[in-house]
Amino acid sequence: MDHNFDNLTEEQKERVLEFGQVSACCSEDVLEAIEEQIPMTYEMYRKCMQQLGMLGAINSLMDLRGRYPELAARYDKDEGWGPEKKEEDLRKIMEKVRRAEEEQKK
Repeated sequence: MDHNFDNLTEEQKERVLEFGQVSACCSEDVLEAIEEQIPMTYEMYRKCMQQLGMLGAINSLMDLRGRYPELAARYDKDEGWGPEKKEEDLRKIMEKVRRAEEEQKK
């Protein structure tokens, strides 16, 4: 079996690169919480969302939201996120990702 990065789908490549970025850039406690090595408290959830958001780690953000829907709902409420804010924030994150991709191509 060939394990060459070039043979991965675009989605798989994106996930591998995001994993590396998250592993390299997030704090140790955030990584431990994401990996469920320590309990995910609301305060830790907020810290995870902040660090993952700064990285534009969409897959990781969505995974975390799916694993902790009750914390996601509380976070959304505390942050004043309704459907409009979610759409606007996602647009901003995607724009940040697009700019980063363009910089990498240069």
